[in-house]
Amino acid sequence: MTNEQIAQSYLADLTISEGPLAIDFLNELQSKHIAQYSFNNIAVILGQELPLDPESLFNKIVERRRGGYCFEHNKLVFTVLSELGFDVRLLLAKVIYNQDVDVARTHRVTLLTLAGEDYIVDAGFGHLGARFPVKIVHGLIQDQGDAQYRITQNVNGDYCYQVFKYGDFFTLYTFDLHHYTEADCLLGHFYSHKHPNAAFVNNLVICRKFFNDIQSLRNNEFHHVINGITQTTKITSIKQLHQLLIDVYQLDIDIAISEFLFNKFVTPFQNKV
Repeated sequence: MTNEQIAQSYLADLTISEGPLAIDFLNELQSKHIAQYSFNNIAVILGQELPLDPESLFNKIVERRRGGYCFEHNKLVFTVLSELGFDVRLLLAKVIYNQDVDVARTHRVTLLTLAGEDYIVDAGFGHLGARFPVKIVHGLIQDQGDAQYRITQNVNGDYCYQVFKYGDFFTLYTFDLHHYTEADCLLGHFYSHKHPNAAFVNNLVICRKFFNDIQSLRNNEFHHVINGITQTTKITSIKQLHQLLIDVYQLDIDIAISEFLFNKFVTPFQNKV
C-alpha cells in the first residue's frame, strides 16, 4: 500500500474532502481523528509488536480500529499530511505535567509550517490534548471552543505546550525545534511500550475526544466529561469494562482480553483500602 493510497483511504474513512492546504482543513482532520480513532495502550499491555511503518499503522488504527498512542497516531497523521503536500517535520517532546523534572523525550508531535506560521499538530495526547493544531506564537491564548491552549517558552528556551485547567495554564509537555529523524523516535517508542517503569506499561488508558465531550478511561474509572463537568463511574465487572470497550470506544476486543485487562488494572484498585 503506497503512502498516497494510505492518505486517500484515511481521508475517506474520516469523510474529509481533500481541499486546499489551509488551517480549516487541518482543524477538521485533527478533530475528526481524535474523535474516531481511540488513544489507547491496549497493544502495549498485551505485549504486541508495534511497528511504525505507515502501512502497519493504517491497518491497526484505521482498518482494524485498534487505536494506538502518540508514536502511532502522530506518525500516521504525519504521513498523510506529508503526502498531501504540507510542510511538516517531526519533533520529540518531554511530557512533564507541569513539573520541574528532567525526563526523556517520549512524545512525538508534528511541526507544520503554513503560510509562514508554525503549528503543533498533535493527534496523540489523549484526554488533555487539543482538538485543533496550536500555533507557535509566544503566549497567544487559543480558544478552541471547549478548551484554551497556548505555547510559551521557559527560561531554558524550550517551548511549553499548555492547556488552561484549574484556573491557570498547565504545561503538558516541552519541546524544541531540533531536527529529529524517524530513528530518533525508536528509543522513546521502545521505552514507552517496553520498559517496566513506563506509564503505558503500568496503566490502562483509553480516550476518545469530541467537542465538549471527552470519554476517558483510566484503570478502574471511566470519566465522561461534558461541557467541563466530569461524571466518574467505577468499573466493577468484566462485562461492564467489555461493554465500554465495544460501545464507547468501538474496539473489536474479545471478552478474554477484557477479562485480562480487568484482572490486571481494575481488580488491584478494588482491593485497595
